[in-house]
Amino acid sequence: GAASWTATEYGLHRFLMHELRGRGLASVEHLKHHADVTYFSPASKKLASAAATTAVAYPATAAVAGRRWATAFTAGLLSMYFGYEVAHRRTHTHPPRNRYGRWARRHHLHHHFGAPMRNFGVTSPLWDKVFGTYDDPGVVTVPRRMAPVWLLDETGAVKEEFTHDYLAKGTLHAAADQAEQDRNAAFANVAPALDP
Repeated sequence: GAASWTATEYGLHRFLMHELRGRGLASVEHLKHHADVTYFSPASKKLASAAATTAVAYPATAAVAGRRWATAFTAGLLSMYFGYEVAHRRTHTHPPRNRYGRWARRHHLHHHFGAPMRNFGVTSPLWDKVFGTYDDPGVVTVPRRMAPVWLLDETGAVKEEFTHDYLAKGTLHAAADQAEQDRNAAFANVAPALDP
C-alpha cells in the first residue's frame, strides 16, 4: 500500500481533482485550495476521503489477495495518505529545510502558479515523468497576493534565501474582484493572473 502511494497520489490529483473541473466533492475542495492557497479542506472531509479510499482499496485487495494482505495494503496506503497531507500542508506553510523540501516546494508551487495541469505528483515526479506531465519549473513566478507566508519578507520582497527559486509579482493585497477571478481561473485549471 505504501509503495503504491505515489501512483495513487498522481491519479487522484490529476483525474479526480483537476480533470473533473469542480464536479464532485474532491475536485471542488481541491480547486478551492488552488483559488486560495491558504484554504485546506477540513479534517472531516479528509477523514471522509480516507473512508472512501478504504471502501475501494480494501475489498478490491481482499478479492485478489485475501483479508490479511488487504488489511496490510490498506493500512500502508492510508498511512502514506496521512503523511502526504502533512507534507502538502507544510509545502505551503513552512520553508524548505533540505534539498528535497526545496524541490517539493518549487515543483508544487509551479503547479499552483504556473501550470495547474502539470506536476501532479506532490511527493514525487515519477508519474509526471512517465505520463509526460512533468514540467521543470526553473524560477517560479508567484503572485504576491498568493505567496506562502515563508516566502516574502515584511516589505513583500522574496526573502534572500529564496531568490534563486522564486520571483514575486503584483501587489500584496488582492483587488476587490480578484478572489472571484482566482476562483474562476482555478476551476478552469489555468494559472492565476499575475497583476503588474
